[in-house]
Amino acid sequence: MIVLVGFMGAGKTTVGRLLADRLGLPFVDTDLVIEDRERRTVPDIFAADGEQAFRDVEQAVVADVVAGPEAVVSLGGGACGRAATREVLRAHTVVHLDVSFEQAKARTAGDTYRPMLHRPGLAELHASRRVVFEDIADLSVRTDGRRAETIALEVLDRVTDQDGVLVAPPGGTYRVHVRAGSLADVGPQLPATGKVLVVGRAADPSLARILPGLRAQAHVVELPEGPVKTLDVYGRLALHAAEIALHPDDLVLAVGDEAVVDVAGFLAATYNRGVRWAVVPRSLEGLVDSSLGGKVALDLPQARNLLGAVHQPVAVFSDPQGVSADTDPRFGAGLAEAVKTALVADPSDLELLVAGAPAVLAGDVEAISALVRRAVVTKARIVTADEREAAGRLHLNYGHTFSHAFEQFDVENPLSLGLMAAAHLARRLGLLDDAGVGAHRDALRAFGLVTAHRFRLSELQPFWLRDKKFKDGVRFVLLHGPGRPEAGVPATDDALTGALEDLAEDR
Repeated sequence: MIVLVGFMGAGKTTVGRLLADRLGLPFVDTDLVIEDRERRTVPDIFAADGEQAFRDVEQAVVADVVAGPEAVVSLGGGACGRAATREVLRAHTVVHLDVSFEQAKARTAGDTYRPMLHRPGLAELHASRRVVFEDIADLSVRTDGRRAETIALEVLDRVTDQDGVLVAPPGGTYRVHVRAGSLADVGPQLPATGKVLVVGRAADPSLARILPGLRAQAHVVELPEGPVKTLDVYGRLALHAAEIALHPDDLVLAVGDEAVVDVAGFLAATYNRGVRWAVVPRSLEGLVDSSLGGKVALDLPQARNLLGAVHQPVAVFSDPQGVSADTDPRFGAGLAEAVKTALVADPSDLELLVAGAPAVLAGDVEAISALVRRAVVTKARIVTADEREAAGRLHLNYGHTFSHAFEQFDVENPLSLGLMAAAHLARRLGLLDDAGVGAHRDALRAFGLVTAHRFRLSELQPFWLRDKKFKDGVRFVLLHGPGRPEAGVPATDDALTGALEDLAEDR
């Protein structure tokens, strides 16, 4: 139980609703419960029965609510004045939303609903209540001059204080645990459940390290090498889930590369209208990108990722140990994803990434872990703010419109080429200067990634007709410079042809 306390105007209701949404819990405002029970408004109770009668009712309601099902609870400003209520709250997590008296007055000015607002000695009441709130609270969060969303995310981070990077979109809050050598610790950290459906590649040695630590009954489905994001493989997984009577409160555990994570996540998103799932990415591509954010998909013969959903996991366990160019056939694709994330995020991220390239290529676990954590922190921030690609998350598609089309051909590292093609297109459109194109080239080449190939526009256009960003023509995410992305940019055939010519000559 998370209980929000604070003076009137602190934002308990607004922050509480945001917090409940992020945690997937109900939100309870005790003032509304009181009004429902009494069939009167709070001001009417104060006017007819007086404050002490109201406090008697409030004390009983708070005790009932916090004894009930898990929830985020907002208390009235005076509820903690009763010793009995304070005692009840000590068994729960109490968060004080600390608002100054000046800010509280400004936020509540003209509010006729609050019966305590117009009493004399309001400043002294604020001071005395603040002492009570600080005494009972497990943590205190300042609210002056801050947006409710920012406050809610701080509360989340501190309430769920543990190792890992917090990801808190509306679809579910979880941590991405980045720690080398942690595979054996996955089982004990999973939420309690009756059954775990483990999905992984038959040849993946990670399964042998994870399975002994699982506390629940494990059912393992081993997938073959090769393509698995297919309707056939999905059907096989769904039938197995039905055979073991997998319930929404059970767990799907995806262990493996990006394709394994996608098909297992799509099963979790669709079976029984949604089953909890967790991810153990075992490729660099998965570690830096596809394991967090909840985007899962299947491929169709016409194009990749045509069947998809957004279904957030309950946890991600990212162990970079054992993931290298020697063990991961798509290691270069993961490096390109890391470069992409740095390009759309912050120039300083790009500088740090390039500086660490020699150690990453040498297989240094600490350097790979730092690369993964930097990408995870960036993507967690973007996904938390925009779960379903309404704004900032669109920028993570940088280079993908080109690279998904390039995948039709037998080319080395389509995303690396896609990033360079996007840079050349942005320069052709007057968005990016030569230095910006050079920053792309230098970053990719620092990791030994390809930056040149010849394509014809006529070969790419049929594929773009099925692109999700197609709207009166194909649309691109482009940069005005590192850390300055723009989504939905159209391009003429002449500009595209020129960009492809530049890509072919980028030696």
